[in-house]
Amino acid sequence: MMIPNVVLVVTARQHFLVAMANVLLPLGIYMSVATARRTALAIWLMLPVMVLSAFQIVLTMLFGESIIGVDMFINVVTTNTTEIIELLGNLIPAVVTVVVIYVPLLTMAAVVMARDKVRHDGAARVRGRQNTSATIGHTRRKGRRAAVAVTMAGLLSALVAIGNRGVALFTDDVFPANVIYNFTLAVERYRATSSYADNVRGFTFHASKKDTGNDEGREVTVVVIGETARAENFGILGYRRPTTPRLQQTQGLTAFRDAWSESNTTHKSVPMLLSAVDASTFDSIYGQRSLITAFKEAGYKTVWLSNQRRNGSFIDFFGEEADVCRFIKDDFGEGVNVTDGRLLDYMIKEMSDSCRRLLIVLHCYGSHFNYRERYGKRFSRFRPDDNTEAKAENRRDLVNAYDNTIYYTDYLLASIIDMLKERGGDAVMVYTSDHGEDLYDDGKRFLHASIRPTDHQLHVPLLVWTSQSYAARHTEMAEALEINKGKMISTSRSLFHTVLQLSGIETPWLRRQHSLADTLYRPQSRLYLNDRNDAEKVDE
Repeated sequence: MMIPNVVLVVTARQHFLVAMANVLLPLGIYMSVATARRTALAIWLMLPVMVLSAFQIVLTMLFGESIIGVDMFINVVTTNTTEIIELLGNLIPAVVTVVVIYVPLLTMAAVVMARDKVRHDGAARVRGRQNTSATIGHTRRKGRRAAVAVTMAGLLSALVAIGNRGVALFTDDVFPANVIYNFTLAVERYRATSSYADNVRGFTFHASKKDTGNDEGREVTVVVIGETARAENFGILGYRRPTTPRLQQTQGLTAFRDAWSESNTTHKSVPMLLSAVDASTFDSIYGQRSLITAFKEAGYKTVWLSNQRRNGSFIDFFGEEADVCRFIKDDFGEGVNVTDGRLLDYMIKEMSDSCRRLLIVLHCYGSHFNYRERYGKRFSRFRPDDNTEAKAENRRDLVNAYDNTIYYTDYLLASIIDMLKERGGDAVMVYTSDHGEDLYDDGKRFLHASIRPTDHQLHVPLLVWTSQSYAARHTEMAEALEINKGKMISTSRSLFHTVLQLSGIETPWLRRQHSLADTLYRPQSRLYLNDRNDAEKVDE
């Protein structure tokens, strides 16, 4: 039971007094359980803590540090079954480890409880058993005195440490108190999310369409939200491998090299991309709608196409604002591997509509683990890419498979641009990813959503393409994109305002200083929305 506490002390490099409290307090409690009169029953009553401990050990083996955060609990209810199966299937060593640790303990406790029941129902105890009971009782009393001593030492350490840390000692540093606190926060957020529909009833952006001088031509805006794509693996952004050959040959494309997400979790990053909230104002999301509503108010037909499963988060709520809302995996069986290329078929159908003004938002599955499942055989450019079990020693194959997902994204985005060219008229495509990914770059960290994000998890691609007719009609915005492409950018803060301005949507919510299509754009300090929804400054 002490394994998570010891690991937390080592990985978090806790102060001596904090470490003492983190070790001695739980140790004293567990010793008390071990010396209880009905120890076996007490062990089974500890099952919820064992579940948290097992979860914690798996996360430590995955991320190398941190505790079970609020977002981890939220992910449990916002992650679909397919994602869970894909992840667990590649965490067999971690799962086996927790099984080996905790299942024997529970099994032995169950055997003892069954044996005691048989004894209780059977004949009277013999004298030898009475002697054994006396010996056990004496041992228990000694154990209880030791448990009290350890607990008192832990309390003393905690009292001294609280002078420096305050209550954060328990909410941040002592397992499982910190995890239980995070669980209560997750429940509060879930309840707040459940009342979202009531909160936004009557909400309006007071949006209208600005006169762009294109009274008769078609206007199309496409927003593509990638998944788990990190900037450093895009050839167009300087990666050594040719992962984006088609995009690098595309005219009218602006690539932003210094773009950063303010969250490393999908359920928070995507809502920030599509709304006026950012890390510093995230709590206001419970009362706001997305840019889809702003476009609808301005007279656009709006389309939401997602290659992810519904999960009851703000992503679903925002998608359902659209005139056409399709989660395309609903059209396929649960076990079918649906690649992002399927989105193109749905997009073609919507673009055949004769409406003049059209907004299409595509939510991709992108580079989500397991990477090998995200692209077809003809996109397996970097090999070998078969050995993709989540192990540091498999990093070569994992990186190859991951790079192939970016190569496939290159195909997807280039195909969208070709479709927009063929349709004609003024067209804009904006692409970014919700967050990036760790690929055992340091030999330890893998995936995303860790409590303390790395730059690999926050540095994301950002691309803007405009058609020739659009660039000719809107020279000031085209020039602004070029001017701002080398500046530091928060996609969470800028995407909403950039897309509105590029599309000529006027609303009091538009902030020109956040729009990359405006010469008034001003970079701000990098922020990160932490696990408890507080905005933290990122060291640069």
